[in-house]
Amino acid sequence: MSEIHRLRALRLRGMKKRIAVILAAHGEAETAGFFDNFSMNRHTLAHAGEVMNLPVPLQLMISVAGSIKNMVQFRKKNFRSPQNGITRKQAGLLAEKLNRKNDKIQFDVQPSFFVTPPFVEKVVEQTREYDLQLLIPMAPIDNRLMSGSLEIIAEKHRPPQGRMRPKVISGFWNDADLLGVYLDHLFAHAAPSNGSALVLAFHGTLEKDQKGREPGFHTGSKEINTMASALRKAVQDDPRNGYEQVEVAYLNHDVGGTWSSPSLQEMLDKLRRDGINALELFSCGYFSDGTETMLNAREHVAESGIEKAGFIPCLNESNAFSEYLAAKVDQTVSGAL
Repeated sequence: MSEIHRLRALRLRGMKKRIAVILAAHGEAETAGFFDNFSMNRHTLAHAGEVMNLPVPLQLMISVAGSIKNMVQFRKKNFRSPQNGITRKQAGLLAEKLNRKNDKIQFDVQPSFFVTPPFVEKVVEQTREYDLQLLIPMAPIDNRLMSGSLEIIAEKHRPPQGRMRPKVISGFWNDADLLGVYLDHLFAHAAPSNGSALVLAFHGTLEKDQKGREPGFHTGSKEINTMASALRKAVQDDPRNGYEQVEVAYLNHDVGGTWSSPSLQEMLDKLRRDGINALELFSCGYFSDGTETMLNAREHVAESGIEKAGFIPCLNESNAFSEYLAAKVDQTVSGAL
């Protein structure tokens, strides 16, 4: 390229507005190593400790025990979490779709994580000179620890007067367009058999603390119930539905108090008592597969005694989900610029 053409290209590129699109996922250790898992667990508990009563000594004890457990389990099962890699693929696909559609804006789509590098706040700091920063929680439910944390980060990194504050894209749990994406994705993978059940699994949340009190932070419980009810009804009413039962269950943690009910284990016990011997599990409360959906949930199903089980992947890096996210970004940018 000649110098004249190079300078012209630079001038043209300089005329474009630059927008940073930051996908913010929870993040998981990508190896079975102790230190990677300790760092992940330590950051996870510190993050939860912002809203829950988790003293630092308890956080450290759980982090050590959890890291040893992960190290042994991951090596024994030859398991490595795909979540971070999926998020990177989601970012790449979204960048392609956004930059193919718009020649007046340069979209820089970056993956980031709350508990593993690159950390969300670090990526926000690194992109502070962009014309606009869009922060997208990579989970459908709004709560204090996902979309709420992004709002806090956005406010903390509010730029000088005259430039726009980072914008958080949220509200996925109540979006009819996303519901349509979920239905098409589900039935593209579904293989119901006679008398089988579908279990829609969500990430559970704290309902009561250890003293029986309601949490003093936004747990997302109402949003989960709204999304779960809407999706369950939409599946039941869809002409493609061939399941005898469609149920909702929760993947819970065992710290802090009482969590969402029914847990996946409780629902599996109920289905077995009801005579269900075949099911499919769709972890619809997650945008990407990870340890909870691919290891923990499958272990619960294997231990349930139900004879036949299938697993529908999360939306992951599907083309339809990338198109949906691109439309959300376009809509937000149109309203902001």
